[in-house]
Amino acid sequence: MSAAGRPGSRRAAHRERAEARLRRTADVPAASRGVPVPAPRSAPPGPVLVRWTLPPVLAAVPEVRHRLRDLLRGWRVDDELTDTLLLAATELVSNSVRHAAVLTEQVRVTCAIAHGRIRLDVSDDHPFRPRALMDTGMDAEDGRGLFIVKLTIAEAHGVIDVLASETGKTIRIRVPLPL
Repeated sequence: MSAAGRPGSRRAAHRERAEARLRRTADVPAASRGVPVPAPRSAPPGPVLVRWTLPPVLAAVPEVRHRLRDLLRGWRVDDELTDTLLLAATELVSNSVRHAAVLTEQVRVTCAIAHGRIRLDVSDDHPFRPRALMDTGMDAEDGRGLFIVKLTIAEAHGVIDVLASETGKTIRIRVPLPL
């Protein structure tokens, strides 16, 4: 049996609590449950800035995806933008693990929501800017993942910046929330 299904594991306990909440609220309208009307997108429930630090190992990639998906759902971000940000986070964290692990003790991921925009930062300790964000095209031998990220972020009317830091770099994505 996997750790996810093992009685007493954190994941199993979390799944049981979530399923119990769903069973309790599945067929009852929110208003009759005494649930307040959701706040506007400019004021999401819960934290408006979240930071995670993870070791530069392959297991960090799905971990970031799961955490980010849960966070975006909590912020009530629509599915299309959520998919775009999950793709971007997966590619950026994968690249940090693949290309920067030798120089990086921790991959740092920050997600923030404010003023109708979402910001996603992925930081590592490798100083070099990824060429793929600057000059990669469809015919490139390498960097196709970042090229796809660049295209999907542009389709979402967002921007990607590479920021130098004392220890390395941060790739910052900013996208507006759909109206």
